[in-house]
Amino acid sequence: MNAPHNQPNQPNQPGFGQTPPPGYGPPPGQPGYGPPPPGQPGYGPPQGFPGQPGQPGAGQHSPGQHGPGQPGPGQPGGYGPQPPKKKRTGLIVGLAVGAVVLVVAGVFGKLYLDYSKEPGGGPGEQPIARCELSAELRSQAHVSSFRLVQAPHEGEKGLKQTHCAWEQTKGKDGRNPRVLSFLVYDFDKFSDKPDRNLEQARNNYSGFNSYASGQQAKPVPGLGDEAILVAPSQKADLTEVNLLVRKGAVVWNIRYSGHDKGFFSDAEFPIEDAEAVVRKTGEEVTKR
Repeated sequence: MNAPHNQPNQPNQPGFGQTPPPGYGPPPGQPGYGPPPPGQPGYGPPQGFPGQPGQPGAGQHSPGQHGPGQPGPGQPGGYGPQPPKKKRTGLIVGLAVGAVVLVVAGVFGKLYLDYSKEPGGGPGEQPIARCELSAELRSQAHVSSFRLVQAPHEGEKGLKQTHCAWEQTKGKDGRNPRVLSFLVYDFDKFSDKPDRNLEQARNNYSGFNSYASGQQAKPVPGLGDEAILVAPSQKADLTEVNLLVRKGAVVWNIRYSGHDKGFFSDAEFPIEDAEAVVRKTGEEVTKR
């Protein structure tokens, strides 16, 4: 048989009910071991259970304890006070004011360009004899550029219709737009019968008179065989006057129009000025 292994000598360990030898147990006079002294809080039930009489229950805090989210003594707090955010009210107001200034400047700039811009084009072409006007009349009407809109046909017979237009030359006739134009209806060679030609001219003139219904119309004595002055009955920012003249078998439909430019809006010019222009035009064309 094998001899039993010798166990190393071990100190005797206290058993149950035996007094531990020195070195075991709490050192005399040091707290933290054993039951708490009277008057000091014990370990009590865990939080969340109903408290016992004299002990704090759920939702209550014992002295020295702090609720959730509150730092205890000696513990660092949260993030502390946040620095105030920079206000951008001044920047926003400045941008808004700048945008308004730009818009207003753009509007006024366009108004100024429109106001200062002079109408018209080049000097135009050489007028034909039927469309010729005196230099005095062109100056009075503020027109100097001629344009032949429609030339009469070259045939020996039939109605010969001519459309003459006097417009403005840029940089010469001012910045207030004006246009003087007239249509010529020549029935003199309409047929071989002079009476028929005269009748055609009278019918043509009467047709223009029907156009004058509802507008201001007044006869112009001493001009041709018959003449009537027509002006719109309602005022607008455009002045327009028509003069119908018949002399023999020829009818003229003379029209003068325009407006005075304003910085914010246009305005009509005196109708008396327009009437004077068309009267003088009628006098010159009927003398040929």
